Amino acid sequence: MKITLACSVLLTMFATSLTMPAAVFAEDSPNVSIGTLFIEGAFTRPTKAGDKDAEGYLSIINEGSVPDRLVSVDSDIANKAELRASGSDGQTLSDGIEIPAGATVNLAPGGQRVTFLNIHHPLKDGDIIHATPGFENAGQIDIGFHAIPSLSSLMSSGDSKKK
Repeated sequence: MKITLACSVLLTMFATSLTMPAAVFAEDSPNVSIGTLFIEGAFTRPTKAGDKDAEGYLSIINEGSVPDRLVSVDSDIANKAELRASGSDGQTLSDGIEIPAGATVNLAPGGQRVTFLNIHHPLKDGDIIHATPGFENAGQIDIGFHAIPSLSSLMSSGDSKKK
């Protein structure tokens, strides 16, 4: 039952995304491109009241023949964002994140990520963080980090409804 509920929610979210109007602003899109870089699947997680930070995740595909580097991220949710290394200590990557030529770099939970510091308000399911990643060579592009619940939180919310 747990898996069925989670799958149902995920399928509903996917179906809804297919029926979204075509006039989605670039800054709302979780998938954008600039030069030979393709940025896909930008997302964040809803936060709780009192949370100071939020994390952002995405995949960057470099289809070019030269490397690039993600060096910054600006956003509307926080005055500052940092690129962080994997692990719970999340060391700041002051030199950015290299995007090798012909490679895909995934910023994912438990791995490298964007940390939005001292967020202005909690994020709810469905909210969008408007952000601008900056690349050393390709420049800047607007993207939307969509707040979606984790599979484990969907499954635990199903458990609490059963009780």
